[in-house]
Parts: sequence; structure tokens; C-alpha cells
Amino acid sequence: MPKAFRVLVERDFALLWGGQTASILGDGVYTVALALETLRVSNHASTLSYVIAARVAPTVLLLLVAGTVVDRLPRRFAVLSADFVRGVAVGAIAVLVVAHALTVTELIVISAVVGAADAFFFPAYTAIIPEILPSTLLLEGNAFNSASQVLGQSLAGPAIGGVLIAAFGTASAFAVDAASFFVGAACVVAMRARPAPQASGKSMFTDVAAGLRWTRSQPWLWYTIIAASVANFVAFMPFAVLGPLLIRDVLHQGPTQYGLVFAAAGLGGAAASVVVIRFGSPRRRVSVMWGGWATAAIALTFIGIAPDVFVVAALGAVAFGLLQYGGMIWNAMMQQLVPAEMLGRASSVDWMFSICLSPVGLLLAGVAAETIGVRTTIAAGGLIAATMALVVFLPGVRDPEHAIMTAETTAPEPRERKGWDEN
Repeated sequence: MPKAFRVLVERDFALLWGGQTASILGDGVYTVALALETLRVSNHASTLSYVIAARVAPTVLLLLVAGTVVDRLPRRFAVLSADFVRGVAVGAIAVLVVAHALTVTELIVISAVVGAADAFFFPAYTAIIPEILPSTLLLEGNAFNSASQVLGQSLAGPAIGGVLIAAFGTASAFAVDAASFFVGAACVVAMRARPAPQASGKSMFTDVAAGLRWTRSQPWLWYTIIAASVANFVAFMPFAVLGPLLIRDVLHQGPTQYGLVFAAAGLGGAAASVVVIRFGSPRRRVSVMWGGWATAAIALTFIGIAPDVFVVAALGAVAFGLLQYGGMIWNAMMQQLVPAEMLGRASSVDWMFSICLSPVGLLLAGVAAETIGVRTTIAAGGLIAATMALVVFLPGVRDPEHAIMTAETTAPEPRERKGWDEN
């Protein structure tokens, strides 16, 4: 097998990745179906906001507790449970649509259930990867996961959803998404069981506090989480609102041109995954990661002054591709350097900061666009985000790349792994 695909020799990773790729494709289908069905039930834009917020809010509120639970239970069980709950919840929407019994209340409640399951899935999925892959393959494994995200959520998933809904209605799309979660769950069941992390013997809330303290005690982890969250808050998340405004109101283009920009960003992310799968890990990971993120922010700044939609598309591909590339390095570093018994909690802190600031960033982006203009808002956000890369000069932030380089230099040759034949 070519070196680029060596992670797929690892049986449990191949099962996990295959199952989750199916569920991510289902998520892309679900996104389209949810928007259309919500607007059918209640033809008010605010209703869609409530339904989306109902999924995000439980995720933010439960993440720290969920990360602690993930550090107490077998990660395989946590991933399986999250997939099963989400499959049942989305399946309930399909049944209600067929029965013509779906209301806004049901949409909000079911979205909240899905969001609660998300809170457990995100840290569990991050934490299970180093249990099933050797450290030398973590970056490539995250690259395959990233490629699935791009394929499922940005390209194939929404396209499949549109075709399904046009041919059979929204119920079919929700049914396909529910089935995709059960496929993911079945693949997790087929994986080998592994023991839970070593229990601390302390109460749940003591463990939550311990996870926060430990994360704050690691400069490379804490400062990167804070700086990346600020960059996401001021620049990258607001572009979800500012991009359409730029194309429609400033460049005076239509849906086709916006689709071009959206597709270009997805292709940039796919290209980043291919680069990692093909070439593996850079030696100076922290420096390369922040260099990529800073360049992505600068590309976003230039989008603010771009003369036409083709330049916007090209810069968007660069920005999103580099964001994905840095994210893959970051996930692999966390999985390699955070102790196994702390990984669920550290990951939950990372997810919480990433998610909780996003709605506020979207809201303030709209206000800023009306006040100082769309172009200025995009450019200013990009410049502020680029300055976050200065975090690499804080003491301790680049320590992990030195530790990883030393470990890779002194590590013995890995033993031959049995892959698919291992019992």
C-alpha cells in the first residue's frame, strides 16, 4: 500500500474513519434538509436561528462535563452512544415529517438533543484517535478526518441533500442522515474494545476543575486555544455572514458566484488534506501551524479589497486550506502530547472556546458591516487575526515542537504492526 494510505492498514482506524465519513455526509444532507423544513414549518428567518441555536447551546453548556465523562469511560462507548442518540433523534424528525406532525417545538427539542450528543462526541472522537493509531500516524489520521469533513459538509453532502429533497422530500434526507449515524455506530461496534482511562477516584466536578487547571498550566495549549479563539471570533467565523454580503451587496454577484467561492474554499481544504497525507508532518509544528494561520488571516484581509469574485475565490481557497492545514497539525499535537487520562477534558476546553464565541462573532459582524462597511470589517478582522500569531513568541508556546523533534530523533524504530490481521 502506498505510504500516503498507511493509516488505512490500521483496522480500527479504517472502521472508525469509514463510519464517521458516512455520518459526516449525512450531516451535509441534514444541514440542507433542516433549513428547508424549518422554513416550511415556520416561514420566519428567526425560527431557523432558534433551531440552530438550540443545537449549539447544549453543546457549549455540556462540553466541560462531557470531556470529564469521556476521561472516565471507554472512548469507544462514548462515540457509539453519541452516534446512536443522534441517529434516533434525526430519525424522529423523519417520522414526524411523514406524519405531518412536526412543529417548531419538536425541531427545537430534537436539535437540543443532537447538540447534547455533539458535546460528548467531539472530545471522545479527538481522544479515541491516539488509542487506535501510533503517534507517527496521528497527523495523517487527522488529514483523513479533515478530508471527510470537507467532502461531507462542504461538497458532496449538501449536493446529495439537494437531490434527495428535490426527488423525495425532506423526510428522505432526514432518514438518510439518521441511517448514516447508525452506520457510524455499527463501525464503532466492530472495533476492538479498549479499557477506560485510569479513574482519578474524585468527584465529577473536581475532575472538571482539574482539567481546566491542567489546561491552563500548559502554555502551548492554553495560549494557542485563546489566540485561535480570538482569531476565529474576529475573522473566520464572521466571514460566514460577511462573505455573502460581500458577493451580493459589494460585488453585485448572485448565488452562482457565491457557490464558486464556497466550492473553492472546500477545494482548498481538500488540497490541505492531500498535502498532509502525501508529505506528513513538518518538523517545526508550532511555527508552521501559526505561520499557516497567519497567512490565512492575511489572505482574508486581501479578500476585503478584492476587485472581483474570482480573486475572492482564489484567496478563499488559500485561507481555508491553510486553516485546515494548521488544524490538522494542532489536533495531532494535542493527541500526541496531552496525557491520555486528560485528553477528553483538554479537548472539551478547546471545543468550548471555539464554539461559544462563534455566535457572538456572527452577531457583531453584522453590526460592524452596517457601521463601517463590509470590506473594512473583513480586512480589519483579518489583520487582528494575523496578529494572534505573535503568540508563538510567548514563553513555552513552542516547547512542544522541540519535544516532538527530540522524541522523533531519539525514538527507536517502531515494531511492525499487524494492521487488519491484529486480534
